[in-house]
Amino acid sequence: MSDMWINMGPQHPMTHGLWNLRVHIDGEMILGVDPEMGYLHRGIEKISEDRHYNEVITLMDRTCYVAGMAWEHLYIQAAEKALGLEPPERAEWIRMMSEEFQRLASHIMWYAAFVQDLGLMSPFLYGMRDRDLILDLFQSYTGGRLTYEYMRVGGVRNDLPVGFNDRARKVLDWLEPRLVEYDRLCMGSDIFRRRCDDLGILKAADCVKHGVTGPMLRSAGSKRDIRKDRPYSRYAQVDFDVATAESADVTGRYLVRMEEMRQSIRILRQTLDWLDHHPGPVLADRLPRWLGAPYAPIGREAYLLKRNYPKGIGLSAIEEPHGEACAYVVNEGGEHPYRVKFRSPVFANLSAASQYLVGYHVADIPPIMGSVDVCVGEVDR
Repeated sequence: MSDMWINMGPQHPMTHGLWNLRVHIDGEMILGVDPEMGYLHRGIEKISEDRHYNEVITLMDRTCYVAGMAWEHLYIQAAEKALGLEPPERAEWIRMMSEEFQRLASHIMWYAAFVQDLGLMSPFLYGMRDRDLILDLFQSYTGGRLTYEYMRVGGVRNDLPVGFNDRARKVLDWLEPRLVEYDRLCMGSDIFRRRCDDLGILKAADCVKHGVTGPMLRSAGSKRDIRKDRPYSRYAQVDFDVATAESADVTGRYLVRMEEMRQSIRILRQTLDWLDHHPGPVLADRLPRWLGAPYAPIGREAYLLKRNYPKGIGLSAIEEPHGEACAYVVNEGGEHPYRVKFRSPVFANLSAASQYLVGYHVADIPPIMGSVDVCVGEVDR
């Protein structure tokens, strides 16, 4: 027998995180794969059930460490539905702005790491340089560059600082032409095209069958995007197009993410224009004391509010940078959520590895898996 099993991970440059890909090979040909996950499991869902509603937000930034704002937004929406709360209008627009800046930062991080895996060093340096500008913006209004703890049940922690909108526009003005450079470095590279074209093909029907969503699904021609299909926050009030490709391969996933960055810039410009002309509160003014709100009832009012707080179930879904993420929160009237459950898009995308790896060669694994954009933190939770 010439076939054997080899391990790519858990410490391997291809994995971009702590997980292991067991690969069944015959020479250089891939006969089968077995993704092994669980190395990074932290029990975030169970821990959340022993935390106040706003304390869970700290865990969200660590669920996916390159998309913290998106996961904060996901959880907050489910928690507010479970609690029957409505955030102020301005808070919703700031949340949407934060999620789109996070999408830009996440996709740029993916671009830098993915292209470096293919042997192109300049795109890595350009990408890390440009991502830093977005992290500077996050730091200016949250105080953090990677873990923010910014959103709150009922709104956001604080308003944007004076001059933020103009500063953000300057970053967008810088990034837009940089995307043209990115494309020139990759699509104009013979190395890139040879290593990406016609690799890792996963058709739309197979994506649906295995629960694969996000850029992987849209690279196969599907226009499914929760921001369009089931608009949340204020996405119904902005104009943008769903980025798609037809090739369903590694190159198609690259093209979809590049177009998504252009569309994020388009959304952000409209959001900043709205924020310019609509001042207002960013946190609901009547919340229970245990949510840390400025309004704090005292005496018998506080007792009745806590005892009689309505029960409910909250379910939310967002278009996270990696795909469709879902959150389920059960409120039993206490200070902590009774049940918390998350659906990770990367878990599904990674679980389908045999569908887009078998039949290719060992050397094809880094570009194919790089195009999946694995974030192990949200896979294991």
